[in-house]
Amino acid sequence: MLRVDEPEWSSALARFGRRLVEAGADRDGRQRVVRDILGLYRQGMGGFQDIVLQRDGAVLPEQRQLDRLRSMLFEELQGQLAGEPL
Repeated sequence: MLRVDEPEWSSALARFGRRLVEAGADRDGRQRVVRDILGLYRQGMGGFQDIVLQRDGAVLPEQRQLDRLRSMLFEELQGQLAGEPL
């Protein structure tokens, strides 16, 4: 996200990563972080789902990778809520 000039999102995602590490094996703590990350998908305009990587009005090639990673993250988080190990 930093490479495409999205420092706020980069920082937010890094914070979630740190929180997961801090939660360690504490299942309740990890579940709280998972729910918070899923909250990014529920935001209205300007939320995580609305990010389009572009420069000079053109969508960057990295957009396809972001879309794929965003979908993978969502599926993984949903699995965590269903009880799969993180």
